[in-house]
Order: sequence, then structure tokens, then C-alpha cells
Amino acid sequence: MDETRSTGRSDGTFAHRGARRLWRRRFALPLAVLAAAALAVAGCSSSSSSTSSTSSSRTTSANGSLGTFYFISHGCPTDPFWPPVWNGAADAGKQLGIKVDILHITSSECGSTSAEVSLLDTAIAAHPAGIATTVTDATSFSSALQTAAKDNIPVVVLNSAPTASGAPSAANPYLAYLGQQNYSAGQGLATEAASEFSLSKGASVVVIDHEPTNISLTQRLQGVKAAFAPMGITPTVVNTSDDISQGASIVSSYLATHKSLSAILTLGTTGTDEVAEAQSSAGTHFKIGAMDLDTTTLSYIENGTVTFTVDQQPYLQGYLSIVELFLDATEGASPVSISTGPVFLTSSNVKALAKYVSHTGY
Repeated sequence: MDETRSTGRSDGTFAHRGARRLWRRRFALPLAVLAAAALAVAGCSSSSSSTSSTSSSRTTSANGSLGTFYFISHGCPTDPFWPPVWNGAADAGKQLGIKVDILHITSSECGSTSAEVSLLDTAIAAHPAGIATTVTDATSFSSALQTAAKDNIPVVVLNSAPTASGAPSAANPYLAYLGQQNYSAGQGLATEAASEFSLSKGASVVVIDHEPTNISLTQRLQGVKAAFAPMGITPTVVNTSDDISQGASIVSSYLATHKSLSAILTLGTTGTDEVAEAQSSAGTHFKIGAMDLDTTTLSYIENGTVTFTVDQQPYLQGYLSIVELFLDATEGASPVSISTGPVFLTSSNVKALAKYVSHTGY
């Protein structure tokens, strides 16, 4: 692969791959050490409940009565991306000896912003020691976040933020954002695809968006379009569903009438599963570039179904969110934003992550 290929940086700009190696030396290593510590001490749970509320708790005398920390996400129980996130939060709670209540929407609520906001309201009403939450909409969470700030409840945001930079605002106040900058990740997805697939002006590219109401996927899509524009490529967007069977049917219908695609890009693991299922049914073999990682996507890369994926290290998002809230509560250390991605994974480097993927519950 071309050693001068560009990749997204935490400031939203792009650096050459050589610079990314430096970034990894300075920042990725400490994150990896933290993850290793979590794996060693907590034993890394390999599964996560699909109910709307799960609790991983243990209170020790060393930490006193800190109270409960809440972890809230929009993760659909059937989405394979989310177990590592929940496991990271649970493992941090176990390691630190604190009570962490993990709340997420139910299967019938997949894609419902109001359902997640309701969970956030419930957590705020409990006056917890801290809250880690995803924010999938620029306005729907504002009232709840402002209430938390007024009540002096520490809040950190992970995975999905109301702005492309992840920065808080008066409308959406919180202390820090832990995750990748999704706009930059989308730019990286397009740039990597253009290089891997030798895309040029007028190339026929389709982007699969399995959750068009999710602001993080919208930011990724905007990044894809922005990176392709100077190349003379205008991607087609196909909106599908959080339901993989339903989404695969939509993709199949599209593929039936589009036989000359240059590439298919997905914005998450659910979309990747939908494309793989649709291609298997149709007997097509279009080139696929993906986002996010789970065991299935790993196998897709190993068997050649998917050429590459853009990983954001979901386990670290869950784990570090709780660690930051704990340090704020015990040491007064204000949470800071941490970029957990993007990291590009191909057949040449994905095998090295197989053990980590297994241990963290992908």
C-alpha cells in the first residue's frame, strides 16, 4: 500500500501515513496500555446484555460512596458494533470498584432518538456521580444536557457528538468527547477507497447508510462527499435500516439495477452485513470499503469480501469514558477529549487484532 496515503487527524486535517506512525507512537501506545490493563485486571467480559438496562457494579471501601455512574447509548441490541463499547464501560467499573449502570435502547426502539433521550432524563433524575452518553442529534439532547450542567452532573460524550469536531457548546454542554471525529473518518474512508480501488473521475460509488437519522453517520457521509468532490466523484446514497434483513433486501434491489459499480462503501457494521448478505444472494463481487469493526467484518477482510475498514476502537470509548468520570469524581481531574480513531485495517494488519477483538467482546 502507498506509504504516502492520507489519513484523518484529530484536528480534522489530514496527515501522511508517516505522520500517522508518529501519532500512534505518541498517543495510541498509552491507549493500548490502558486497554491492556483493563483486559488483565477485569478479565474482559465476552458478552453484553441486550436488555434496556444492565448493571455492572461493585463498590469498595477504598472509593467510598461515590454513587452510581450511568452509561447511555443509542446502540441497538442487534448491532454487533456495540458489545465492545458496553464491555469497556463494564470492565472499567469492575476494575475501579464503582457502580456503573449501562442503559441502552431496546430492539423495538432501534433508531429512536427520543428513547435514548428518555434514558438520559432518567439518569439525570437519579443525580448520579457522572454520565457518559452518546449524542446522536444536534437539538434533541440539548434540554437534558443543559439540565445536567445546571445540576452540576459531570457528563462526557462518546462515539457520537452533536458537532463534527466533537466540541461542546452552550446548546449542548458536556466536559469531553471520546471517539473519532466522524467527518474526518468519512474523508479517510473516501480517500482510502480512491487509492485501494483506483477510483477516478465519474466512478460509480454507492454509500450505504443504515441509520440516516444518526448524526455521526451523517457526519461520516458529509466527509465522504467532501473528499470525493475534488476527484469528480459524486456518490449515490442508499438509506437502509438497522434491521439487517430489511436492509439487505433494499441493497439487493439496488444491486439488481446497478451492475457496473466501481465500489460500495458502508458507514457501519450493520451496513456492511447488509451489503455482504445482498452480494451473496445476488452473486455479485463489488469492491467494498467499510467502517467500524466486529468479528464478522474481521472475517470479511480475511476472506476478501471487504478490502478495508476504518476502526474507531469502540472498547476504548466505553472504557475511557468511565475512567475519566471516575478521575473527575475522585481527583478533580477534568475530563479531556480523546481521539480513538480513525485507524485503517486491511488484510495486512487485521490479523494482529484477532485476539483483542475476541477478548473485548466484538
